[in-house]
Amino acid sequence: MQTIKINKCDGYLWWSDQQEPEIYQDEAKDIILDEMKNHFVVEGQLYDKEEMKSYSIKYVDGQYLVASLDVKGEVSDGKPTNPNNEIKTYLSNRMGDKWLKFLRYWEEIPDKNCMDMSVLTITKNVFIGFKEKED
Repeated sequence: MQTIKINKCDGYLWWSDQQEPEIYQDEAKDIILDEMKNHFVVEGQLYDKEEMKSYSIKYVDGQYLVASLDVKGEVSDGKPTNPNNEIKTYLSNRMGDKWLKFLRYWEEIPDKNCMDMSVLTITKNVFIGFKEKED
């Protein structure tokens, strides 16, 4: 069993016994992931706005896979601090008119198909909340 404590949570959890995800916006939340329970989180994307930390949750083969990433210093004034990175938004599925916001990381990686020259490659796509209306 794992507990994720978030002070100012944006995101969603899609439970196995629900037709649509639970949506959280600007609320304190303690997420308890218990592999022994009958219903489970199929997918979850959560972002702690105060701590600037992203959580990605998936349930695979009877266990939770939780990835977390601290994005402090990666985003300033709604823009990535690294010029290679970008913010991408996607219209959500079954969440009304919500747009999901992701920080997409690009890194130069040698590519054997390009004579081992460095090629910009997507290495991470990290959830950073919902798109604000004024964006």
